[in-house]
Amino acid sequence: MTNLLFIWVAMFLVWTALNAPLSAQKTIFGIILSFLIAVIANVYDKEQKKFKLKNFFYLIKYFVVFLKELVKANLNMARIVLTPSLPISPKIFKVTTSLKSPIARTLLANSITLTPGTISVELDGDTLYIHVVEGDKVENVEDLKGPFEKILREAFE
Repeated sequence: MTNLLFIWVAMFLVWTALNAPLSAQKTIFGIILSFLIAVIANVYDKEQKKFKLKNFFYLIKYFVVFLKELVKANLNMARIVLTPSLPISPKIFKVTTSLKSPIARTLLANSITLTPGTISVELDGDTLYIHVVEGDKVENVEDLKGPFEKILREAFE
């Protein structure tokens, strides 16, 4: 029951942030929609682990780290775009993740995709294939997971 409540509140907060300013109609629709999403997520969650408050704080930490990485990646891509003479060297790398939770793996793949300059091409079990715009600059393939994997492991496992 706490998982359902947590997902419902989290989805409603996301809805609120994306639809500001809110009207009464938007608020009611958001409450109903976020409840339906929470019910569906609760039904299809095979693991049914109990929600712990520390997980919520790890997700907040993850969000802050994600925003920091997003800004850094955007500045780097702006540098590339504004200086077209810079040589780019697109490459695809195979990276293995130690995350066991499907949700954590999906968040890792999406985090990599959402940071400019990298795209998760495929997630196959514990293997990620990542396209990198500046492939020659990648010294350690494990660095492509950035700080995301550690925080997601703490939050979901």
